[in-house]
Amino acid sequence: MKERSMAIPPEAIVEQEAASQPVIEECGEPLVSLTGYAPGIEVYPFYYHLGFQQAKPDCLIREGVARKLAAAASKLPAGYSLVIWDGWRPFAVQQELYDRTKNQLLAQGWQEGEALEAEISRFVAKPTTNVDKPSPHLSGGAVDLTLAGPDGWLEMGTDFDDFSERALTRYFEQNGPATDREREAMENRRLLYHLLVEEGFTNYDEEWWHFEYGTLSWARKKQATAFYRGILSTEG
Repeated sequence: MKERSMAIPPEAIVEQEAASQPVIEECGEPLVSLTGYAPGIEVYPFYYHLGFQQAKPDCLIREGVARKLAAAASKLPAGYSLVIWDGWRPFAVQQELYDRTKNQLLAQGWQEGEALEAEISRFVAKPTTNVDKPSPHLSGGAVDLTLAGPDGWLEMGTDFDDFSERALTRYFEQNGPATDREREAMENRRLLYHLLVEEGFTNYDEEWWHFEYGTLSWARKKQATAFYRGILSTEG
């Protein structure tokens, strides 16, 4: 596929005054299950398998996002698929992830304070129940995913939720692959990136696996209007 040879372009810099931050015009799309949703989409609810208390054995996502994922998956060669690790993330799971990350950093020698909070925010959005300013996953418009082939998950250079610099989407573009394995990871990241971006997603540049559509972060990068508010519950 041509996407495997296309470099990931530099991250675009978007300057936007605080007074003109995007607003959300909720479109009303429901959350849908990705289990069995379309050919070429597999579900592996990562936080459920890690034993997070409130994590569900499924991955839910906004309906429009699901359609775009299906369109991306349809472009993959036979035997290849998107593997969804996480989609909509309820507040309780976000809080547990935030707390776990904080405890990991404290164990590494970080001290309580603004520097610690800033470091956490690089990787995990602060939990909130404010549906007008939701964390990306609370809106149902963010998705964490990888690629799989006939022999299993493809080499991407790091595991999911690796918070080292190697997880930067453009790490291999900027540093160059030192081994054949790293070159394979670079090509696989390129494939995933272009598949999703061509469907209108944006990528979080510190996590090769994280893409968004319709969220506030997406709207800032696209200089558009967001259309997914936060969803606090799947009931009612």
